[in-house]
Amino acid sequence: MNFNFNGVIYRTAQNWLGNVNVAEFQSRPINYLEIGTFYGANLFSVVDAYCSHPDSKAYCIDPWMDYDQYDEYIGSQDKIYSTWRSNLENFPRKNKIVERRGFSRDEIVKFDDDFFDIIYIDGNHNPDFVLEDAVLSFRKLKVGGYLIFDDYTWAGQDGPQPGVDGFMKGYWKRIQYLGCVESQVFLKKMN
Repeated sequence: MNFNFNGVIYRTAQNWLGNVNVAEFQSRPINYLEIGTFYGANLFSVVDAYCSHPDSKAYCIDPWMDYDQYDEYIGSQDKIYSTWRSNLENFPRKNKIVERRGFSRDEIVKFDDDFFDIIYIDGNHNPDFVLEDAVLSFRKLKVGGYLIFDDYTWAGQDGPQPGVDGFMKGYWKRIQYLGCVESQVFLKKMN
């Protein structure tokens, strides 16, 4: 990070370079969606790498709150959100970022179809939530756009993998599987 970032950094867009060519996005404006933003480390890295065009926008969805179906970070969400807001204020390209605080199932549907060039799913890791995020997001992704899932191998059958696998089985005629790198699955929308 090239600014005073606070919080945890797991993986960043540096991990994407082998499957999502940066050069493809440098000369044109793009719309990026991130579901599950946490402290913002990945989002900031995407803006730096893929949203270099002056008209590019990065949208993020996260409720930043405790709820029954999500037991990660219980009791820490207010602090995480406060740190995220501080990071956003300190980020030099904050004008490219649009925050949507809420549940992905409510926020994704508000976007136009075929709007996003890249969508990154790293929200609620329960399989049914991952599958729901993928299905809702797919309509919003442009043909030729990239759909990326995080933490594919995390938590076995209780994690994202069954949801990602279910999505890939249901949409196999419309996607191209690009690979899995460091537990991140990369797909391309073909039609």
